[in-house]
Amino acid sequence: MRLEMAALTNKGRIRENNEDSLYADVRDRVSIVCDGMGGHAGGHVASELAVQVMSHALGQLKPSDWSNEDTIVEAMKHAVFGANDHILSRARIDPELYDMGTTVVACAYMQDRVITANVGDSRIYRIVGDAIEQVSNDHSLVAERVRAGLLDPASPEAAMLANIITRALGMDQVTVDITIEDLHPGDIYLLCSDGLCDMLSDEDMLRVVSDSTNLDAAAMALVDLANERGGIDNITVALTRALG
Repeated sequence: MRLEMAALTNKGRIRENNEDSLYADVRDRVSIVCDGMGGHAGGHVASELAVQVMSHALGQLKPSDWSNEDTIVEAMKHAVFGANDHILSRARIDPELYDMGTTVVACAYMQDRVITANVGDSRIYRIVGDAIEQVSNDHSLVAERVRAGLLDPASPEAAMLANIITRALGMDQVTVDITIEDLHPGDIYLLCSDGLCDMLSDEDMLRVVSDSTNLDAAAMALVDLANERGGIDNITVALTRALG
C-alpha cells in the first residue's frame, strides 16, 4: 500500500511557544503527534523527546518486519515505553523539568492494517468517504466520566475539568492503548493535538479534508480554521492517505 502524508504544527494565536511536536515520514510509514505539558521548556522537551525516541525506534524496523503484525505491535509498545523512560530520566537530572510530560498518538502503516498507539487526549481519526470516526479514546477526566455515564459533556462541571488528563508520558506508570485497524485504498488517518479538535468539530474536519485538493492544502486549511476560531492552544495535525 502506497502512502501520501502531510503534517503541520503551529503555535496558535495565544501561546508564546509551541509545545507540540510531530513526525511524519512516508518511507518509515509512521506518523506521530505529541502535545507537551509542564511549562514552555518542559512541554517542548517532553514532546520532542517522545517524537525523537519513538521515530528512531520505529525507524529501526526492517522491511520484512512490516509483514508481521505482532512485530509492529511490540515495536510500537517498545517505542512508547522507551519514550516514557527517556522523559523520566531527563526530568530526574534537571529540576526545571521535573513535572514535564506529553500526550502521544502514533500510527504505523502496514500494507493492509494500521497499528495505532494513544496516551493522553490527542486524537486519531479515520476518514472513509463521507464519514469520520474517532479511533482513539481520550484519556481525560471528562471523557472517562462521560463514558461511565457520570457526566454531561455540555455541563459547567465538564468545562471546569476539561484540562485534566489521566494518562501521559512522564508518569511513573504508563498504560498505552494499542489498536489494529484495517487499511483500505482511499482511507485517510488524521492525527491531531487538542488545539485542533477543541476548535473544530468532527464534521468541520471532515468538510475541510474533503474540500481540499490535496493533503498539504487540507493540513493548512485545518490549522487556519482553528486559528480563525480562536487558536487558544498549539495546533498540530498529521494526515496520511492510503493510495493502494
